[in-house]
Amino acid sequence: MENSGAEPRVDHATDASASPLGLLDLLITRLAEPAVVLDGSLTIVSTNDAFATLVGADDTPVGKPLTAVLPGLTAETVAETIEQSGEYVSVRIGTAPERWAEFGFDRHGTHILCVGRDRGVDRRVELQRNRTAVTDLQRATPDLLGAESREAVAECIVETATDVLGLSGATLYLFDACRNVLWPAGVDGRPGADARAPVGGADDGIVREVFLEGTATTVESGDRYQPLGDYGVLHTVCGTDQRDRQDCERRPGPGDERTRGRVDRLAERAVAALGRVDREATLRERDATHREQAERVTELERELSLVRRVHRVLVDADTVGDIESGICTALTASDWLSFAWVGRVRDGGVEPRAWSGAGSDYLETVSLSTDDPQAPPAVQTVASNQPTTVDAVAEDIGGHHWCRAAIARDFQAAVSVPLRTDSVSYGVLTAYADQPVEWDDSLRSVFTELGDSVATAVRDRERQAHLAADTVVELDLRVTEPDATLERLAGTLGATVCCTEAIPVDGERTRLFLTVPGFDGDAVGGAARAVCGVDSLAAVADGDRYELVAREPTVVGRVVRHGGHLDTACVTDEEMSLTVTLAADADVRAFLDRLANGHADITLTARRQQPAETRSRDGIRRSLEAVLTDRQLEALQTAYGSGFFEWPRETTGEGVAEMLGVAQPTVNRHLRVSQRKLLELVFEDVA
Repeated sequence: MENSGAEPRVDHATDASASPLGLLDLLITRLAEPAVVLDGSLTIVSTNDAFATLVGADDTPVGKPLTAVLPGLTAETVAETIEQSGEYVSVRIGTAPERWAEFGFDRHGTHILCVGRDRGVDRRVELQRNRTAVTDLQRATPDLLGAESREAVAECIVETATDVLGLSGATLYLFDACRNVLWPAGVDGRPGADARAPVGGADDGIVREVFLEGTATTVESGDRYQPLGDYGVLHTVCGTDQRDRQDCERRPGPGDERTRGRVDRLAERAVAALGRVDREATLRERDATHREQAERVTELERELSLVRRVHRVLVDADTVGDIESGICTALTASDWLSFAWVGRVRDGGVEPRAWSGAGSDYLETVSLSTDDPQAPPAVQTVASNQPTTVDAVAEDIGGHHWCRAAIARDFQAAVSVPLRTDSVSYGVLTAYADQPVEWDDSLRSVFTELGDSVATAVRDRERQAHLAADTVVELDLRVTEPDATLERLAGTLGATVCCTEAIPVDGERTRLFLTVPGFDGDAVGGAARAVCGVDSLAAVADGDRYELVAREPTVVGRVVRHGGHLDTACVTDEEMSLTVTLAADADVRAFLDRLANGHADITLTARRQQPAETRSRDGIRRSLEAVLTDRQLEALQTAYGSGFFEWPRETTGEGVAEMLGVAQPTVNRHLRVSQRKLLELVFEDVA
């Protein structure tokens, strides 16, 4: 015989064992696995000890049909298994439900070799366990689908690992990109003492390593660390729960491999669930953003509609009364503002001048005194000179009388803004809403800008009324304001300072044209530098004329800002004497209150009413002011006062531009337009 295959095992056999049957007998005696030799009728002709031990036979099974020793087998099953070479058939051993084996059959001539494998555990039971585990995993899917956060997914996953897969413990680490840590979002069972501690960016443990490398790792103890993509790591203790198996060994094996497969599938479900949660969160954030944008668009449309109505009133109104009544009507025309009114400060309180909407008797019910500590929003605005808003009037109903009066008329929110421009107050605008309102920065700014626009329109209408009046009122005033800029300058020089022109600039600043007889430029300049409140001083012509920019409010500046015309003003260190003119229908008392501005002591020494036509110079001036813009008039006045039109010129266009703080081409354009309009007035009147 050739020395190959299994033949060396029978080289020392006796002559009797040299037959095919003898070789099979010798083979099965040397096998550790249960084995028998069958004849063509499936009768056992020889067996080994392992088979006898497996079937638990008290006497030899030789001579008995294999189907009698293994009742679960049939001749048909054996024939089919022989045809399917390499296949095994599972057979229950005896009556013990937990004892099964797998047998394979191989034909050798007229005999059949049967070799078995003792499975020990009921295969059906094991299959049932597998089916149960798969079913439980499927049952856990609805919980995962219902999870709305990463934390909820983590808790569901670790509960499935311990309750369904029967693992001793599990921890799911989620990656926090903002803090660069892996933190245990879900912990269940017995995961270890350190499983509840976050894993920071500086840690070099296995959790961090698995997350960064993206490769699953099983350590010697049997614990498995499964990466979950960009989401984190799933740590499972791959031992079987003692409730299911009495003897559990922590070593790789068929059962462990199946458990790992289940853990892998669980990890896949975790990744899918975490991805779904992230996508849904993104969609929710997007939907929330879209809703906010839609709400903002609605708010903008509401605000723009309000602004359009108000500006239409400001454009169409001919008088201050038209503006005040029209603005109230425009506000209450909206679907959320139910009452609006305009008032001005008078005699220690706020006097209503116009109103519109439901509940007009409200103004007769509440106190509008500026001394009331529980004053309504309009009085608060007058006191602070800042917008006042109330989101929900009902929240203060217990402490303020005006709140109870407002709620009784279904006024649930309020806003009040000052009507102020060029540091001059023209009253206060107040509106009430029939629903609580969140007065955010955007809505507050809308009403604040509306207040500025209304104030500007009121100022312009007052100026126009002054210019168009047939008669004017001439006032002689004596003013005592010791700390004023001009009084300090006169006191420093020890002389009388006369102001011939006052031009409001930006904010509180005013450009003043002065004469100081008997003093040279050095003396006046030195005195101006010593006086607080002077921005600059420059000589504008040969002689004693100067251009001074005061950064603090001045009485002469307030005269112009409040619609008056300054004729003359002479100042000493003790008082100022000035003559101003107003329109015949002007409210002289209100004008004097605004002129005092709460600081100066003003005394009216004379009041005269004259026909406007007898003042031809002022008539031309009023007409010119009516056709020029504020910037054109400022440029023309500055150029004239600085000697630009003298010959030879005392100031160049560049010098005028420097005084105004603008480019020279801008000054040239303003002057050219102003001169053309002035000549049109003169020549058209002549024609």
